Formats: sequence, C-alpha cells, structure tokens
Amino acid sequence: MSMHKVIVVEDDRIIRRGICQSIPWEEHGFVIAGEAGDGEIALELIEKEQPQVVVSDINMPFMSGLEMAKHIKEKSPDTRIIFLTGYEDFKYAQEAIKLKAYDYLLKPVDSEYLLKKAKEAAADWEKETVVEKRMIESLPLLQQQFFQRLTKEDESRIDVEKELFELGVQMDGPFFAVILVKHTSMWDMDIHLLQKKLNSTVFNEMNSRVMKADTDELAVLLSLENENDARKGQLAQELFHILSHQTEETITITFGRTYPNMFEVGKSFLEARLAMDMRHIMGTGRVFSLDETVSTCEQKEDYVKELEWKLENQIKLGLPDKADDVLSELGKAIVERKTVPLSDLKVLALKFSTMLFFEIEKWKKEDTNSFNASDIYKDIMELRTLTEMTEILHGLIEQWWNAMFKKKEKNYLSHVDQAIEYMKNHFHDSSLTLQKVAEIIHVSTPYLSNLFKLEKGFNFGDYLLELRMKKAMELLGGGNIKTYEVCEKVGYSNPQYFGICFKKYTSFTPAEFKKKFK
Repeated sequence: MSMHKVIVVEDDRIIRRGICQSIPWEEHGFVIAGEAGDGEIALELIEKEQPQVVVSDINMPFMSGLEMAKHIKEKSPDTRIIFLTGYEDFKYAQEAIKLKAYDYLLKPVDSEYLLKKAKEAAADWEKETVVEKRMIESLPLLQQQFFQRLTKEDESRIDVEKELFELGVQMDGPFFAVILVKHTSMWDMDIHLLQKKLNSTVFNEMNSRVMKADTDELAVLLSLENENDARKGQLAQELFHILSHQTEETITITFGRTYPNMFEVGKSFLEARLAMDMRHIMGTGRVFSLDETVSTCEQKEDYVKELEWKLENQIKLGLPDKADDVLSELGKAIVERKTVPLSDLKVLALKFSTMLFFEIEKWKKEDTNSFNASDIYKDIMELRTLTEMTEILHGLIEQWWNAMFKKKEKNYLSHVDQAIEYMKNHFHDSSLTLQKVAEIIHVSTPYLSNLFKLEKGFNFGDYLLELRMKKAMELLGGGNIKTYEVCEKVGYSNPQYFGICFKKYTSFTPAEFKKKFK
C-alpha cells in the first residue's frame, strides 16, 4: 500500500513538533513529507511533494493559512486541507468553508481526532483521484470506440445523445457540427492538456468538447446557435493556429456541415472525414470543409453545372429513375468538355456518392446488407477514368432504387400518426430513436422529422420526452415504486440521465415529486 503524504504548517514550533511526533502517522499509512513555520515556505514544499493532506494553522505571520490555501488550489489542486483554528480565529472559518477546506478543527487539537480526520481526507482523495484516473485512462479508448460505432454502416443506429452522456458529454445545441484534426505522426498530445488550452481561447465561450476519434485524429464536437453559425470556421482556424504553434508536424483540419439534431452529428463527422480523405488533393497543413472540396470543381461550363444541380435535386426529391437519366447526360457533357482533371472527377464522385449514401441509408436494412460505404470511398479515391466514376454512381442509384421500392408502402397517409401509435406502445424501449421509428414505418429519417414539425408543430424528441415524463409522473405519483424501476419502465437505461430529464421537465427530482404528489 502506498503511503499518503502529510505536510504540517504551524508557526508555533512546539505545537508543530507535537503534531509531527506524538501521532503514530506511519502505523496509519501516512508519512510526514515536510513541515513549515509559515505559508510561504510551505507552498514550495507542497508544490514539490503534492501531498494528499495538509494540516495547517489558519492564522500565521507572513502568509496566512487562508492565503496559502488559495495558492494550493492552483499548485496542488487535489490536496485536502485541514485547518487548525483558535477561538479568536473563528472569524476565518467562513472563509475556510468558501475555500472548500476539507475540515477545520479547534485548538488545542486532540491527536486521535486529527488522525481520524486525516484518514478521512486521504480516503476522500483516494476515492476521487482513483475514479478520475481510471476515467482519464480509459476515456480516449471509449471515445474512439464511440466514433467507430458512429460510422459503422452495418450495425443498427446508436443513441448518440445517450452514449455521449455516458462519456460525460452534454451538448446544448440546438445545432451541432464536428471539426476533425489530423496529425501526420501518431498522436501523442494530451487531450486534457489540449482541452485546458482551448478553454482559454474562443472555445471557452461555447459548449465544445475535444475527443479522440482515432490514433491520429481528434474530433471537436461543437454546439452552435444556428445553421449558419460563422463560429465553426472561426474555431477551426483558431484551433489550427493553436496546434501549429505546438508542433512542427503538419496539422490538417476539416469540418462537416451543421445539423439540427444531435443524432445527425455522425453525418457531420463523416463529412469532415470525407473532406480529410481529400487532403492530398486539397493540400495538407490547412483548414477546409467538405463544401470547399465540392466547390473546387464547380467552375465549369454552364451546362455541366446545370446538370450537376439537376442531379442534386433529383436525389433530394427522391427520384432514382430521373437521377439515373441525368447522370448519363452529365457523363456525356463532361466527355464533350474533354479536359476535366481527375481530381475534379473524384470530388464530383464524392459529392454525389455522399448524397446517395444518405438516401440508401433511409431505406436499407437487411435488403441491402452488401452495402459498404468505406469500400466505395476507397474505389473513388482510386478511380482513374470518367467511366469508372459514372459506373460507381449508377451502381449506387440502382441500390437506392432497389432499397426504396422493396420497402415503400402503398399508403402514404398519416405517417406521423403511425409513428405516434408506435411510440405510444413502445416508449419503454430505451433504444427507441427517430431512425428506428422511421425504419419501422418505412420512411426516411429527415422526412419523418420534418413531417412531425409540419403536421403536429412539435418535434419527435419533444413528443417522446413528453410521453415518457407523463408516464413517469403517473408511476411516481401512484404508489410505492423505486425511481430506478420507473426509469426502466419509461425507457431510460441510465438513472442519472433520467433524473436530469425529469427535473428539466417537471422542475422536481423524482424523489421530490414522489414526496409531493404521492
């Protein structure tokens, strides 16, 4: 067992010697790591030793215990401070509480009682730092796994908000986006250090989180005010500036588009990564976005541009047959233009394949299980001819067509009512998401999301929250039931998260509500 360090600070030499020598510190797992007669000398010792416990007089010459405590918070923040105080110093007690001193004891102090308090303080230190250390060590790996799941094509959708909450991340929104940072060598920068650095910059003003996306990639999750929030680009530039001054390695930063739902943060991440895959065309050691990679090939003749715009619209309107015709026309128009650089073709292929992936995703499940986006990205990066490009895109349109018509229902009416019916019967399912409901009733996620707002005037998340909270209030008010049981019955797997949602909705904690309305 490792010994806990104690430092004794007391200007009365006799009392100081008494504390150091008359208490059997070592028998109880402590070692006296130093002693001092005033706060100034003590501070140097504390900074060097980083002790678990400091026992200090509250009132000393040169530098008082309170002043010293303020400095300790900066130099050794985890150290627990136990103050010794005489009756006449009692006026300082209030200040000591404010400084979050672990405890303060009245002189003359009883040795056994002081030892007991030191043990409690050390145990408190142990509990906090062990949990924190474990969390800090495992967090980067958990974050990487989260981003892997976020981009997996073949697995069911993850509940992004819940998973981020479990990683200690809560984002205010209402809009979300991702900035991606790539380092040329293996990433060895301390994320926590980086977070501290970013917090002292413009990042401080907003709700953003730095996470590890891969061994050589960091992802910054951004919470933005609106869809066209200019701070996204500004933050990417700021980040580039900070990191470029920290390392001689090449840093490349990209960012995805902004989305109005937390569950769509995966799209922004995928777009940032897609842009990152274009860095050898766009140039490394700079900042750019997916939209910039797309627009590099847009200075073309009007007809080609018009066809691109047409293709984009047919995809957005959900018309695979029309999109296929326009793609053939576009291929011919590019051939007539003769000199289209290969890099432009790749950018075009990336632009339309990304749009098609999201269309296929709306309809796919078991019907298109051969679909794998990363393989197609690889093909695009390696393509050499226009024919290869059009083949890839025709293939994707065909997959979209197949997936759509296998699943489409004849009845287009009341999709929202079908969704609401399903939600009323399944709100207890903790894996219930907009995507899942959309798949059940065979419509696309954005379509269902917009339909909710158009037809009902509220969004999916608000309606699901209301269903769950009303049921939770009914259960809590109706009898002798444990909060965790209610939590499970209304579709939450994490009791703390349930507590936060319940308080936000009702202004009471579940326990307070139970007491008040039972």
